[in-house]
Amino acid sequence: MGRENVDGFRLNSAILLVLLLLASNLTILPQNSSELEEQLGPSSFSVTSKASGGDVDVPSWRVNDLWTYDGYMDVAALLANNGVSSNIQTITGDLDMWVEDILYMTVENQSTLVYKVRSHALFEANNVNLDGNNGDLEVDYDQTDFIRVSDLATIEMTMDIDVTFQVFIFNVDIGQMIITNEYSPPREQYDFPLKVGETWTNSYTNTVTWAGQSDYFAIPDDTVNQATSGHAVVAYGNPNVPYGSGCAGSYNVTSYDSNGTPDGFQWYCPAVGNDAWRHIAIEMGLEIDFKLKTHTPQTRQVNLDVELESPAWILDVPLGAWVNVTNPAGLAVSGQALEWRYEASSVSHSLTTAANGSAFIEFNTGNATDPSPTNFDWASHGIIAWVSASKQVGVDTFTLDDSIVTLDYRPNGQGVSVERTRDGTVVILNPMVGYNAVPGDSLIFSIPVENLGILVGPATELLVTGPDGTTSRSSVSAIPGLGTGWVQASWNVPSNQAIGVVTISFEVDPDGVMAGDQNQSNDIDTFDMFIGTLPNADLIQPPATKTLANIHFDARNSADLDGGIPVCTFVVETSIATNETFEEEDCLLENMSWSDDGIYRVWLTVTDDENDQDSTFVDIEILNRAPWVNISAQYSVLSIPVESSVLFFATDSGDLDTLNNEAPVDFLWQLPTRSDGEAYECESGVQVSPTCEVTPMEEGIFTVQVMVQDDDGAVTTGDFNLVVTNIGPSDATMTMWDGDVEMTDDRIPAIWQVNEDQVVTLKGTVHDSLNDMDSLSWGWQPDRDIDPNWYVETIGETSNINVSWTEAGTHVIAMEVLDDDGESSNVVNGWVQVKNLPPEVRQFDNQMPVGEDREFSLTGVFNDTASDVESLVVCWDVDFEIDFDENGDAQDDCDYVGASITHHWSLSGNKTIRFHVTDNDGDSAFALVNITVVNLRPQAAVSVEKDSILVGEEWVVWTNDTTDSESDMDQLIYSWDLDIFVDADDDGDPTNDLDMITANGEPLRYAFASAGVKNIRLTVSDESASSSVDIEVTVEPDPVGVLGWIDSNTAGVSNVVVLLGLVLVALLVILGISMARKKGGRSEDDWLSGGPLYDETSPTTAPPTYAFEPVPEGSPPTLMQESPPTVGDGNIGTQGGQLLAPEPVLEDPPTETVQVLVPALSTDISAMDDILLGYTQTPPVPATGLPVGWDMEQWNHYGAQWLIDNESTPTSTDTLDLDI
Repeated sequence: MGRENVDGFRLNSAILLVLLLLASNLTILPQNSSELEEQLGPSSFSVTSKASGGDVDVPSWRVNDLWTYDGYMDVAALLANNGVSSNIQTITGDLDMWVEDILYMTVENQSTLVYKVRSHALFEANNVNLDGNNGDLEVDYDQTDFIRVSDLATIEMTMDIDVTFQVFIFNVDIGQMIITNEYSPPREQYDFPLKVGETWTNSYTNTVTWAGQSDYFAIPDDTVNQATSGHAVVAYGNPNVPYGSGCAGSYNVTSYDSNGTPDGFQWYCPAVGNDAWRHIAIEMGLEIDFKLKTHTPQTRQVNLDVELESPAWILDVPLGAWVNVTNPAGLAVSGQALEWRYEASSVSHSLTTAANGSAFIEFNTGNATDPSPTNFDWASHGIIAWVSASKQVGVDTFTLDDSIVTLDYRPNGQGVSVERTRDGTVVILNPMVGYNAVPGDSLIFSIPVENLGILVGPATELLVTGPDGTTSRSSVSAIPGLGTGWVQASWNVPSNQAIGVVTISFEVDPDGVMAGDQNQSNDIDTFDMFIGTLPNADLIQPPATKTLANIHFDARNSADLDGGIPVCTFVVETSIATNETFEEEDCLLENMSWSDDGIYRVWLTVTDDENDQDSTFVDIEILNRAPWVNISAQYSVLSIPVESSVLFFATDSGDLDTLNNEAPVDFLWQLPTRSDGEAYECESGVQVSPTCEVTPMEEGIFTVQVMVQDDDGAVTTGDFNLVVTNIGPSDATMTMWDGDVEMTDDRIPAIWQVNEDQVVTLKGTVHDSLNDMDSLSWGWQPDRDIDPNWYVETIGETSNINVSWTEAGTHVIAMEVLDDDGESSNVVNGWVQVKNLPPEVRQFDNQMPVGEDREFSLTGVFNDTASDVESLVVCWDVDFEIDFDENGDAQDDCDYVGASITHHWSLSGNKTIRFHVTDNDGDSAFALVNITVVNLRPQAAVSVEKDSILVGEEWVVWTNDTTDSESDMDQLIYSWDLDIFVDADDDGDPTNDLDMITANGEPLRYAFASAGVKNIRLTVSDESASSSVDIEVTVEPDPVGVLGWIDSNTAGVSNVVVLLGLVLVALLVILGISMARKKGGRSEDDWLSGGPLYDETSPTTAPPTYAFEPVPEGSPPTLMQESPPTVGDGNIGTQGGQLLAPEPVLEDPPTETVQVLVPALSTDISAMDDILLGYTQTPPVPATGLPVGWDMEQWNHYGAQWLIDNESTPTSTDTLDLDI
């Protein structure tokens, strides 16, 4: 049979049950195996006669026939193989199996008489751990089978499994699963009549249907599989089950999977018509055993006995059969109506018994085959007698063969059964166990002598030759047709027996005196058996180890002395009365641990290839782990005031290897003793609870201890140090004295009145415990809000300090008293009003001019009363345009703090700064300073990568060493005249062409289109000055030519960049022409003499005030120049003016513009505008005076432009340097 489909008791459900248990991590405790009953004493090889009998035929069941079995499911290896740690080895329960009904079903398109068999079991396991919870497991198991009456073949079975888990009073429904198996054709677990040595196979379609629900496992899908199973009758003997000796003559039927591997066996007991013992082995590690306890047959109203003229017959010929009906007393029952059924040939007849209680019928044997073919006949079919009214049946098996003999005795070597006794243990050997022995074993051989004929044979003898060559004879009784006789032989294997295979031979009718034996060639047969030695079990003793630590058990020194590789089976005592089994092919059991101390035994069984075994054991000492405890205080406090109660907890405690999770440790509190000798006690009066409340009466370190003891008597002590503080000072008061006179004020609170620098005395008093009064610490803050760092401390019962204030206004006095434990009286405040005097400032002399970004330093001189000098606010306001403090006065900001200033300006012009001093009362004095800031000329510098290049090759010139004032660096404009001998813009000056412009830090990248020596000029310009440097580079011809130059992309310059450079040259020419046309009649001298770059009429009237307003954010770049401040009147005399607004905006004239595209050309033109329009000198005023409506500030800014537009000859010889 296949592993997944078991009939007989239909135990597929039990296998699935274990799988469900595994899915839920369920485990249970093991049961001990029963003792075998008999032991063989030592004897020499001898043979004895044993009774002969007929065939072992299919049973006839009745409704309510009952069998009860002990059920054992050993899941230890299964759990271990799947990595599940558990305290369970076996699941146990009684299984009741009974016949509920006998009915008709259509099977393989044939009306078939079937048994409806029910089975029920309640499997239980206590103290099971599931998801960390301990409880009891219950598995309610129901099964319904439909079994063919004629041969006990399984047609269909349905299993209903319901698993519940009880935790305390709660029931958890693990799940329910319903599985239905259908077999087509029906699967034959047995092939009646049974004979040792016979084999047969089953091939069938298995349809499995699943139903149910669970939160712990998924319901599988339905399946349809083709399955094959093999079976063999391998032994005859006593299986030693609880039912007793009634099943001593049972047959061992072993099952094999499709690979030929044994996967179970059952002992069929003819006395009860069912299994005495069924054993199922699943290769994943699961073993299941059901052993018969009781058999309760239903009382038969009548007995139906089917009798054939011959137990076997040939194909397609007539054969007679009788049905004999008797009552329970054995008397014939006449007139009994019944149905005679030969279902293999679809034949049925209605019969009635005669006066002798018999009914006769002759039928054709037919030629129907058996779906379970064997190695010895054509087919075997059941013949049924059926009384439908009382639902009673009688069955006999008819063997159909294509050739039969009348008489043929043969000894069957393949049917020999061996009972081996070793050290008092009796084992029935079979192919699963192996036919082997070792010196000292006692063996009993059951040798079958079969009559293959259909007639009763005579009595005869069997000659048996033992392994040592000795011979013995035994009588064999007469054997019925197709019957079997038995002869027993016994042998004590000598201690000096050589290792190897021994042979026992036997011969029936050794003297050849039996007449009628149609085949004497099979009168002799043999049986082989291996005699070996026991393996040697060797288990290394591990050292004593603490609980919960992993231990390895090493049996790798075990050996099989007669060859082969032994397999080690460890049985580990994991707890009291709990063992776990582990099978290790490498004989090394790793990572075992125990949760409780003690002495535990580990048994080792070594099994060799012949299933011989040797055992040993070791006792491992597991040492206890001490408990742990940590004390904590309520609310996690570390300190409390004296005379305050506190609750201590020892709940952070436990014992890792405890057996009592509810109360793993016992407690005992140990409290300190007071200085007066009185011991503290827990206020609850209980010293042995996990908590203790106590009230410390003295300040200092209060140490509390608790001892915890585990269930093994180990004690651990924990302690906790609590800081106990005393009562803090209270009722603190403050008074002020002028000498011996206390100063008072009627206001509440009082505000004492003093002058700056007036010395007064502050006195403080407080209440505290007497032991603290002399050590009180007084902390004074005479000016808490203004000068919190002014702190005075005294020690003593009271405190007196002399103080004075240097700042006018109201001052807050703070006093705090601390005792020696740091406890505070809380802060006590007082208030005092102080009068103030204003400061004085000395005015400044005229200052020397300073360059852009050059540091300007100046120190102001001021004075005030001694009390205010340290608190004066000394500031410089260097930017009158911004009211930084937003107080409405733009000249009182503190841009710099202190008497000295170091400042620089990034733009040239006349600057005014203000030095002002303010005391803590807001009284102030100031002085103005006028400074002239002049522009610095830039210093051009270049660095050339190459001084000789090819035509079309990129030439790179770096300007990183160019210098100017720091603020001008980012605004510098780098103008390049790429040939100072060519006047590209036709302005008469070949050195000022604007061929390219680069930004600060940006190198010139250029490729020359022609060969020759090139003279280039770089002109660097800031807002009003410039500097030039000339460069000479030799350009060599490129033999590739212009197209090649473009294609070769020399020096990393892309074709696009090169073409853009060519376009740039063209655009520069166009720009020069356009500018020349724009100038109209302007002469070249006008251009060079400082005329505007753009044709714009200068103002002749005063510009509007909005021209001086700030430029809105996001406006286009503007051309601005800071104007010198105007002279006005201040509030302290004559002082310099200030820059009140940005310069007016000069918009681009509405003329045609040309955009020149150059490599890396900066879009910021403000610096160029500064070059073209900026002046550092004030233009001369016309002889006729300022234009109407103009003032000096406007003239300073626009006067130069007005002079150009309104006079033919400039009034100033200064010219605008446009050498760019």
